Amino acid sequence: MTAGAILTAATALLLFAISSAIAASVSPAGAIVYVGTDSNIYYCDGNCGEPQCITCKGEGAHVMRQRETGILRAAFDLAQAEHPEESHTEYGWPTFSPDGKQIAYSSIDEKPDGSTYAVWVYDIAKHQATQIFESRSQRIVYVDWLSDGRHLSFLLGEPQGLSLILAEVKEGAPVRIVTTGMPLYFDWSPDADQVAVHTVGLNSDRTEQVSLISVTPSSQRVVKVLSSGRTPFKTPCWSPDHKRFAYIANYHAEANLLIADADGKNARSIVSLPVGENSFIWSPDSAHIAYSTAITTDEPVYHGIRVVDIANATSKLITKDDVAAFFFAPDGKTIAYIGVPAEKPYYTWGVVSTDGSKSRKLMNFLSTPDESTAYRFFDQLAVSHSIWAPDSSAFVYAGVPLAGEAGPATGIAPPPMVWVVPVDGAKPRAIEQGVLAFYAPTAPK
Repeated sequence: MTAGAILTAATALLLFAISSAIAASVSPAGAIVYVGTDSNIYYCDGNCGEPQCITCKGEGAHVMRQRETGILRAAFDLAQAEHPEESHTEYGWPTFSPDGKQIAYSSIDEKPDGSTYAVWVYDIAKHQATQIFESRSQRIVYVDWLSDGRHLSFLLGEPQGLSLILAEVKEGAPVRIVTTGMPLYFDWSPDADQVAVHTVGLNSDRTEQVSLISVTPSSQRVVKVLSSGRTPFKTPCWSPDHKRFAYIANYHAEANLLIADADGKNARSIVSLPVGENSFIWSPDSAHIAYSTAITTDEPVYHGIRVVDIANATSKLITKDDVAAFFFAPDGKTIAYIGVPAEKPYYTWGVVSTDGSKSRKLMNFLSTPDESTAYRFFDQLAVSHSIWAPDSSAFVYAGVPLAGEAGPATGIAPPPMVWVVPVDGAKPRAIEQGVLAFYAPTAPK
C-alpha cells in the first residue's frame, strides 16, 4: 500500500476514533503551533486548553506597515470586508524560533486579480505579526530559522526550480538569493555563516552535488564541494553539538554515510548503504544517527530503522517495520516512527528505544495531506521542526486515529484533529481540528 493510497482511503473507512471518547491523561510541558482546518495558524502553551488563533482576521494583531497608511491588518481591507468571497487566505508551515518566542509561517492570499505569497513572523509576547517577504509569483515552499533567531531562510518555488532565500527578521529588510536548484535541501551551520546544500543545479549539465557555501553580509561562495554526482539522499546536516557534519556520497557505485569535521574535512565512512533512497537524522546527543533505505523513490517506504554509533561505526537494527518517517525524542532515548502496514489503508504510530530493546505500537491513524508532505521530507524538517514535546513525554500530530483495523466501507471519516500522544501508552488527548502540528523546541518560560 503506497502513501498515496493511504491518503485516498480517508473516505473509505468505517472504524475510527471519536475525539470525545479519548480522554486527557497528560499535559506535557511545551508550546504547540498548528494549522487549523480553516487554514489559520493557532498557538497554545502548557496543556493547550485554549488555543489562540494568530492569523484570524479582525483580531487586530496581524499587522504590516505601509508607508502611505501606517499600520493595517494584513490581508484585510474594506473590499474584502464587503465581498469576503472574493478573497481567501491560507497559512502554512509554521515553525518556532530556536528560543520558542516567535513563529514564522507562510501565507497564500488568493484574490480575483491574482495570488500573493508571503512570509510572516509572529511575536508571541507582543501578539503581533510582521510581514518579512511578499511575492506575486513565487510560492513559499518551506521556512526555516537560523540559529541566531534573527534570520530566516525559505524556499521559493519558481517555474525553473527552487531558490534558497535568506532574510533578516525585520520589516522592509532586503532579502538575498543564496543558491538555486531542483530539488534543493539544506542546513545552516550553527554560526549561521555557512549553509550546506544538496541540489541539482539549474545549469545545462544539471550537475548534482553536495557543497558548503560561505555566507557573509556582503558575499557568498562555494568553499568546498563534498560530493559530485548521484547522491541518493536529501539533507546534509550538522550534528546538534556542532562538532560533526554528515552526508551521503557515492564511492565506486556504492552509497556511504559519511561523517566529517564541522568544516567538512576528514570525512570517513561509517556505514555502507543498500541501493535505494536513504534518509538519516542525528540523535540529540550527537553520538548516533538513525537511518533507513527505501528501494523505490516515487513514494518511498523505508525498510526498518537502524541506529549507528558514531564512535565505533557499528549499527543495529531497532525495528524491522516498514516506515514512512522517524523522529528522535529530545532526550535521545526514544524514536517515534510512522509504520506503513502491508496492504492496509492507514499508517501506524510506534515508538522504539534507541537501542531497540523496547517497542510499542500506539495507534493506527489516517494522515492529512499536509502531514503526509511533512513525512515525505521528514529528514529536512528535522533541522527546523519538531513533533516532540521538550520533555520527551509525548508527541503531536494531526489526523484521524482509528478505533481498530479498518476495512472497506462507505462511511466518511471525521475531521482531522490535533492530538497529543503520550509515549507511555496513556490515551491521546485531542486539542482542536487541524491538519499540521509541531512543538516548540523549548518549554515556555
